[in-house]
Amino acid sequence: MKKILATSIVLVALAGCVEEQSFTTEADISEANRNTDCPVDVTEADRANYPACN
Repeated sequence: MKKILATSIVLVALAGCVEEQSFTTEADISEANRNTDCPVDVTEADRANYPACN
């Protein structure tokens, strides 16, 4: 029982350490910032739609 409790505490502590993503994805891009941001997951075929990637 003590092992389960200790494991639970460690998992809760680790869950609190998760950080927000620090990179931009295509889902984050709006029409307003297509010219200034290049998402990390943009494909080669879509690169022409994102002037900041060129």
